[in-house]
Amino acid sequence: MASVSIAYLQSVLHYLHDLGIEPPAHHANIALSNSDSAHQVTMKHYVDLLNYGALLSEQSLFGFELGKRIQAKDYGVLGYLVESCENLEQAIEALIRFDSLVADIGETKVSHFDQQVQLDWHVKSDDCKQMVLRNTTAWVATVRKILGEHYQPDEITFTFNLSQNERLTLSNWFNCNVTTNAIKNSIVFSKALLSIPFTSENKAMFQALIQVSEKELQARQPNENIKEQVILLLKAKSSLKNCDQNRIAAALFMSPRTLQRKLKQQNTYFIELLTDERKSRVDFLLTQHTIAETAYELGFQEQSSFTHAFKKWFSTTPLRYQKLLLKK
Repeated sequence: MASVSIAYLQSVLHYLHDLGIEPPAHHANIALSNSDSAHQVTMKHYVDLLNYGALLSEQSLFGFELGKRIQAKDYGVLGYLVESCENLEQAIEALIRFDSLVADIGETKVSHFDQQVQLDWHVKSDDCKQMVLRNTTAWVATVRKILGEHYQPDEITFTFNLSQNERLTLSNWFNCNVTTNAIKNSIVFSKALLSIPFTSENKAMFQALIQVSEKELQARQPNENIKEQVILLLKAKSSLKNCDQNRIAAALFMSPRTLQRKLKQQNTYFIELLTDERKSRVDFLLTQHTIAETAYELGFQEQSSFTHAFKKWFSTTPLRYQKLLLKK
């Protein structure tokens, strides 16, 4: 069942209190009786409370206003884990790995383009306006807190409709174009942001929180789909250079041997998943880069090795394939 950490509910209740709005007794009782941030409540309880807040506060962008106030503590351990990361790329990897510990209400997908990265969020609810506004705003606010207020996304898209005034308010705050009635809820930002060092990096805290998070994840998901985790992490990588089993295992906070064993239990191997991801990037890379650059971005040390693998994949050479792509 889709659920969120009690901390999510408490952050809404605190905001309602600051607005002078009395929360529904049922939601308040849930929050009071469960002080443990690891406790989960249903997504429906959370969405209902967001909609209640929007109605009584007469704030059509209630989730947006709430998102601007979100702090690390509102995400529990995951919030502090993200702040202690080395950079945004590592933070996204941590979110993909551990997000379900605080909110199992959607799935994040990362797509890489030549100069940009796109984060898509597929929500497990049709009634998602306030929830998506809250999460999108909180994500950008957190990045700004760490990297500086001048950092901004390139574009924000929402699947739902917004009035002209609502769009203007959001565009002014995000400082970018906001598209509504889109196919996906997404944040598009410069790929350069991935590698900028976090001023809040704390290696000791990061390692300690990783151990806590991994232990909690194993307790909740003893039969987790590690194959899906590897696929998501590979897709989250801006480049596949130096992307081997050891590094992916480290990103999943386990030993290479453990990763190999878990993948084998799901009848697959790391090289098979890496090959699938390499093949999925071929068309884009070959239309934007030389064959040598494409080989490098896909993690091949030598162009000859790439050519050999390419022939196995597509029964033709990279050069011939590239010419066909460029003719389209």
